Amino acid sequence: MPKSTPNQLSVVRDGLFVSRRLTADIIDTVPTAQKLVKEHFGQRPLTAVELVVTTTNRISRHAATAQGAAAGVPHNVYMEKALSFTAKPGDLYSVAVIAPKNTIRILLNSKRLRRRNGQIGANLVFAFVEVDQLCRKGAWERRIALTRHEMGTHILSKGKARSLYRIEAELEAEAEKVTHQIIGKVVRQNRQREAEAGREARQAEHTAV
Repeated sequence: MPKSTPNQLSVVRDGLFVSRRLTADIIDTVPTAQKLVKEHFGQRPLTAVELVVTTTNRISRHAATAQGAAAGVPHNVYMEKALSFTAKPGDLYSVAVIAPKNTIRILLNSKRLRRRNGQIGANLVFAFVEVDQLCRKGAWERRIALTRHEMGTHILSKGKARSLYRIEAELEAEAEKVTHQIIGKVVRQNRQREAEAGREARQAEHTAV
């Protein structure tokens, strides 16, 4: 696991065909998404986070490069490999990966997000839940082990590999569940505020009459 560092956050637009407007919307939404996840889990120590708004065909390479370098895999090896969780990059909205210098990198698929612009907030919440998961005890070491295993530099036993993949699947299910909980809470709060505003408006009209 990375050492605790100041909660640094940056957003990078990667590629000429990545929408500037989408990137601006992401920058505007990031603080709220991060705050919602922090409020859900509490003030857990986090590491520096870099969001990379990129294209579908770059996600696999970015993931392999970041995790390969973080895991100490030789450059010539990770440049030729892909990781299993990015096997279908066209299906991904976002994915959080470990990266060098004790950072976590969120890779955002601009093509998918552009098609569902209203889902930027929910997808950023999901991404920051993954960040929280990667800051938990043992998460960094598990990612390193799986990265080395998939890149062939340190093959795990079948039992150990199955165990780690099972944990990763459980974490993905948790991230989806928590995201629905957080977004559901926001929707309920917004509805309550709207209802309260409606009641106040009706009371004001009644008083005026």
